[in-house]
Amino acid sequence: MINLIKVKHDGLSLKMITFALRNQYITMDIKEFAQEFIGNVKISVEMTGSDYDQELAASILEYIEDNGEVNAPEICSFQKTRSRITAYDYNDEAESLDLFYLVKAETLLGKVNNSKVQQGFNFLMAFYREAMTGALFKNVDVAPSDEIVEVAKLVQSTKGHISQLRIYVITDGLTDPSAVPAAVESDDNDYVIEYNVWDMQRVYQQHNIRAGKEKVEIDFPTNYNTELQCLKMSEQNLFVDAYLAIIPGITLAKIYKQYQQVLLEKNVRTFLQFKGKVNKEIRKTLRTAPDMFFSYNNGISTTASEIETKEIDGTLYITRLYDWQIVNGGQTTASIAASISDKEVDLSKVYVPMKISVIRDAEHNDEIIKSISVSANSQTAIKNSDFSANDPYLVDLEKFSRSEWVPNGNNKPVCKWYFERTRGQYIDQLAQLNGYNEKSFKIEYPKKQKITKTDIAKYEVSWLQKPYEVCKGAEKNYIQFVATIKREKPTISARYFKNLVAKGILFNSIDAIVKSKNLGGYKANMNTYVMAAISFLSDGQLDLTYIWEHQNIQHEVVEKIEKLIPLVWSHLTGAGVGGQSSNVGEWSKKSDCWSKLKIRLGELEKFSDDMMQPDTNDDGSYLNETQQNRIQEAEKIEPNYWFALAAWAKKNDMLTPMERKAAFNYGTMRSRNRPITSLKQALTALKIVEKAQEQGFNC
Repeated sequence: MINLIKVKHDGLSLKMITFALRNQYITMDIKEFAQEFIGNVKISVEMTGSDYDQELAASILEYIEDNGEVNAPEICSFQKTRSRITAYDYNDEAESLDLFYLVKAETLLGKVNNSKVQQGFNFLMAFYREAMTGALFKNVDVAPSDEIVEVAKLVQSTKGHISQLRIYVITDGLTDPSAVPAAVESDDNDYVIEYNVWDMQRVYQQHNIRAGKEKVEIDFPTNYNTELQCLKMSEQNLFVDAYLAIIPGITLAKIYKQYQQVLLEKNVRTFLQFKGKVNKEIRKTLRTAPDMFFSYNNGISTTASEIETKEIDGTLYITRLYDWQIVNGGQTTASIAASISDKEVDLSKVYVPMKISVIRDAEHNDEIIKSISVSANSQTAIKNSDFSANDPYLVDLEKFSRSEWVPNGNNKPVCKWYFERTRGQYIDQLAQLNGYNEKSFKIEYPKKQKITKTDIAKYEVSWLQKPYEVCKGAEKNYIQFVATIKREKPTISARYFKNLVAKGILFNSIDAIVKSKNLGGYKANMNTYVMAAISFLSDGQLDLTYIWEHQNIQHEVVEKIEKLIPLVWSHLTGAGVGGQSSNVGEWSKKSDCWSKLKIRLGELEKFSDDMMQPDTNDDGSYLNETQQNRIQEAEKIEPNYWFALAAWAKKNDMLTPMERKAAFNYGTMRSRNRPITSLKQALTALKIVEKAQEQGFNC
């Protein structure tokens, strides 16, 4: 006897009807999406002067990166008769090298035939082979300083260090899925070659997933030819229904391959955990003892908004899950999915324990999922690299991002800088709007004024004069930045946010000037080193308030950048000068590279005093004469005075403990020649002195 159980459904599944109708709408609407997508590419080209093909490729790669499928691809176009490439991505921790080639459609959503796709794969494989053998630049006029030379060296350096070579054809057209070959082993069996295509249908699907229009909805018997035997816990919880099940490894791998990062939206560690020793141990178990995987592995913890089950002879089976999320076990899932093409792994023997929490309380859905996620992940310590999007530092930045209008010289500013606290947030918010609201949002938050978390890390670490950290890559630099933030705990104010944006404007200005020089490569390395040099030559005190108020950098700064570019370029690329390596990418990652550049910078004239940051209030407004006098008054108090005051207060039990501590701190600060820079700090200091004198202190 078979009883069909559909939670929250009667008769024909309402969810199935809604899903079908929504899919119909999505298919009809893809043309409108493509028109807007291409329109945005053209606007970016017009505003930045960038190459159309590179801008198109970067826009598609943004969605692949948002999906979590790749790490941080970089554009680097190169082509000759048979070898071509548009972008690359190397993730040493994931042991993966990704190569990308752009194929443009002739018309909007035009069909890209299978032979064009195959040709793209051939171009990339030829590029890889020729880079490996050193034949890439044969009969080609390429300068030694060109970035493609560095990319070729990178490809050569991956020999013996990758487990997968992933080849991507990306296009603004539509393709036939049958054009994608199956993964194969390399000739020497050292790595797997995986072929992928991202066309506009795939981009549009990712857009809808991020916009919340497409959920992870799993139909086990229809799509994966299986049903999951399960146990349901007793119904004692009013908010959550709990189930225990076993999911075949091959099924979990296929689901992950389809949905990727979307499965892990609620996982507090997300993609940062799919690396390292634990991953290798999981892979070892998959290869050597797949039948023991169930016993060795703790399994995965998941959530869903709805579930459908059926009962056969007293045994319960899960047939469908709606809005399915893996909140713990992302490492396990990714490792199994990565083994789907590994001939050494028999996934038919792999089974994974699974817990499903079906949230019945829709009103508190996010809160409950977050609690489950945090509790599940507390089994393993969360590292600094797992910096939560809900950290107060990021939340505060987002708050000021939504309230601080960009000055435009009149009383009616029209736009702001958009800080993206979570990846894809800008796209998500825009996708929820239409018509007038959509146009208003684009005016208020222009796409060119979007800042991400890794952008902030790049600006700040460059300004802190650690360009060698920035050159290690966006993710590694972000981890370093997070550690600094957690250690120093900066106070986020309107002034802090404005200064941060000003650094972003400065960095982008440097980028534009460097780009205009057509140096041939290493623009990212140049940008961060020039930024650090500007910080060095201003002692980190450049007038950022001016940059914020004018949304542009000073003419004197432009002149300094122009002078710095040839100096920094020769330092990074000049073979045999200053101890540089012929490998510019590796040389720029060394602290010694910056230390030796500082010696050369020391010979240059620094910025004049009138280019330095004037004293301002917390809101960024300039201090008046009276306020400046109060700071100078506090500055004149000698260190010994503060130490004597602190000792007197402690001996006679005067002042509050906090005031006594503050007095001692002021003494320490002044003895180290650290200035009192803020009005608030000065007023606090003067108030302590006044109070001590009223209580009888005399020195």
